[in-house]
Amino acid sequence: MSAGTRQIRVLPALPAPMELLRSSRPWTSTAYLASYLLTGPLLFASTTVVVVVSFVLSLLVFGVPLLIGAAAVVRGCAHIERARTGMVAEPVTADHRTVAEPGILNGVRTRWTDPAVLRDLAYLTVLFVPLLLLDAVALAVWLTNLAVVLVPAWYWAVPGGGALGALGVDDLPSALVAMVVACALVPLTCYAVTGAASLHRTVARTVLGRPADPLAEARRVLASPGPLTRSGPDRNATTQGEL
Repeated sequence: MSAGTRQIRVLPALPAPMELLRSSRPWTSTAYLASYLLTGPLLFASTTVVVVVSFVLSLLVFGVPLLIGAAAVVRGCAHIERARTGMVAEPVTADHRTVAEPGILNGVRTRWTDPAVLRDLAYLTVLFVPLLLLDAVALAVWLTNLAVVLVPAWYWAVPGGGALGALGVDDLPSALVAMVVACALVPLTCYAVTGAASLHRTVARTVLGRPADPLAEARRVLASPGPLTRSGPDRNATTQGEL
């Protein structure tokens, strides 16, 4: 490919169903989504309570230092989410501003004008409900499908048939039919749970991670070897040829 040709990035193709089923991705994705159902509400509640109380008390003079602690709580809660992404991919990292000048007011101003802290707060509060719904729906579809695959082993233990009775699964032949249908749907639900985990992780990486550097490509070109940075025999040969 010539230097003037623009490179086109192609999204990676989805793995084949059997390849995906044989991998650990469905199970790591399940663990990633399920853990958010536990940690997400705790982080949301902790962040919301600490931030609201700190800002209310900051209306009084003695409450201003609490804003520094509130920012630390937000960063700590977001760090848990960054580390949790390591369950399905590389952990997300971020850069936060450091307080360069002493003083409480400078500390509060630096922390609460830091875009990274504000993105942390948005992820933990504003995006909590959409991400929780995404994870819950994907897990419900995936785990229900797996349960129906095993329905011949447990359908008889449901008192009165329950929801299974409403679906006509009340004897072994109907349970076997349900199992066959569920087995056919396993690849689709497998894609659903891994796709939901990938989407959740992408949101975490976009919001909680380092923002993309718009000059990264230019920096790479400037740092790469060129006519002005050649050394050794090649440069000498070029110089002699020009003379």
